Amino acid sequence: MTRILLASFLGLSGCFLITGDPKQGQDAEDTAQEADDDTGEANDDTGEADDDTEAPAWTWTPVLIDFDELSGEIDVSTVYPEVTFSTGDSTRLYSWDYARYARSEPFTAYTANSPGGAGVKSDLTFTFTEPVRALEFYTLGDQTNGRFAVVDVVTESGPAGSVNLVGDGGSSTAERCDLSAWEHITSITIRDMQDAYTVNLDDISFEQRGL
Repeated sequence: MTRILLASFLGLSGCFLITGDPKQGQDAEDTAQEADDDTGEANDDTGEADDDTEAPAWTWTPVLIDFDELSGEIDVSTVYPEVTFSTGDSTRLYSWDYARYARSEPFTAYTANSPGGAGVKSDLTFTFTEPVRALEFYTLGDQTNGRFAVVDVVTESGPAGSVNLVGDGGSSTAERCDLSAWEHITSITIRDMQDAYTVNLDDISFEQRGL
């Protein structure tokens, strides 16, 4: 299923679904439940086998990455054990003291060639060490009124969908990107950046899976 939301024409900002259907997993669950209902008697006879194939009882640990505990402007690509940040070029994700606009003071993060250098437009991938859910983050400093980037979501099952990042042209406004519709996310990529000097990231939060 493909859905398109022309959010920029409505004066909205944030992130908006453009491809994929987060409900597909639930639909599959519903279909499986119907099949179970139709064959309930057979399942009763093979209860021991069913018990052996029950889904694991996952635990989920809340994580917040706001960059504010850092001592200065540094490369944060591998600072956090829960996630790594990578680009497809020579740039890195650096923390930056953006206290006047930061959603949580003082630090945000952005892609550049050196700490404190000018922002550089680059694709940025978050790779999680274990799958996550309830993922969201904020962007700041956009100078674009409308779509300024795309976020691709990948789960354990593969590519799951994409959302548009939409700005309001106000560099001091924190734009929320909510990806909580997906679970078991293994990575996301922010690509096709249109903002001239990229944007700043802040307050990345999620729940990480464990046993």
